Amino acid sequence: MKMPDKKKAYCPKCKKSTEHKLKMYKKGKTRSMARGQARHERKGKGYTSKVAGKVTVYKQAKHQTVMMECMKCKHKHPKTIGPRTKKLLELTKT
Repeated sequence: MKMPDKKKAYCPKCKKSTEHKLKMYKKGKTRSMARGQARHERKGKGYTSKVAGKVTVYKQAKHQTVMMECMKCKHKHPKTIGPRTKKLLELTKT
């Protein structure tokens, strides 16, 4: 799926529609000592060598998230894109 690299959209900080720069959202590095991560690791402790049944599970495509940056006030906010896409191709220059 192709997307333009600039788009006019509503900015919650300016409280009006302005030109926005679009960029693919990337998840940050996980912290191993974070409370949720520690809980997750504690729950899975002891299941290291066991193998689950070999059933192939096909994943449904996910909604892609794009970071929108207002060109006037530089405020960044995320936006999920409509149809589920396996890949969001490079943002096209407009």
